[in-house]
Amino acid sequence: MRSFNPMMILNKSETSATRRLLQCTGFGLYMNDISSKFAPPDDDFASRRAIVHQVAKWCETYTGQNKVEWVPILYLYEIVKGSAKRQRDWGHLLFTEPTLSCFLIVMIMPGPCNCGNYSHHDHDVITRYQADRMMSLVTYLHDAWDWGNAPNWVRATYTTPNRGFMVDSAFLLGVNEAVTPTKGAPPIFHVTPDAFTPTLLDSELERIDNVCTQGRQKRAGPAAVEAARLRVLGTKEDRPDVGEAWMNKNPRECANCHAVKDKALMICSRCKLAQYCSKECQKAHWSYHKIWCKTASAAA
Repeated sequence: MRSFNPMMILNKSETSATRRLLQCTGFGLYMNDISSKFAPPDDDFASRRAIVHQVAKWCETYTGQNKVEWVPILYLYEIVKGSAKRQRDWGHLLFTEPTLSCFLIVMIMPGPCNCGNYSHHDHDVITRYQADRMMSLVTYLHDAWDWGNAPNWVRATYTTPNRGFMVDSAFLLGVNEAVTPTKGAPPIFHVTPDAFTPTLLDSELERIDNVCTQGRQKRAGPAAVEAARLRVLGTKEDRPDVGEAWMNKNPRECANCHAVKDKALMICSRCKLAQYCSKECQKAHWSYHKIWCKTASAAA
């Protein structure tokens, strides 16, 4: 099993943005296209299907000079396994294009209500937060791990049931500058490598490094890695202050028995990626997990 590379396993339901981006360069963009996840009949993916179909139709019919071929690669994701501690930390739909240097994020938000848990203020803050998170990730992957092309920009918006889960067509344009939303449409946030808020924590960078090591990525030299870390490192205090509903803790699944627990699970002390509900489950899972369990520090 020494020659086995766990990054060779493709999962259409992948939730780790780090793994998916590494697989986009490893397998090619189209192998990571998740459009098939949203085939009829109607189901829980209805909102995402509407967006994916709208974007695909725009790509087919738009004839302007700023046309881009947008490919959906994630439909619910966290930056790296275990990083989405609360509801606000999940990204929703992520699109990219063949150069893997421009990215679109569409957040699917609930409609307005009077309960006080959700607000348009939260919609804006969370959407911008997700744009900064993705720019932090792709910047670090490129600078510290020689991944892909240098990032150009990340653009993010949101949609709601009131809009039929449609996105503003201005959002889809491939211009290398901020775009103005159509009157009445949600805001469009545009971040670049020179203008973003760093949001990654030390613990997240450690996990990202370990995933890259699993995929046998080439790591940059110590000086470049440290510069990359400083460029994307944020703090918990920088994270958005949002309503109570967005602060609910996310349940986690045991890697062995697959039981979903609301409580905090045990984490593999080595790779920090696998989680377990008991020591017995961790022990039972080791024969499989040891193939994946790698750390950047051990590989250095």
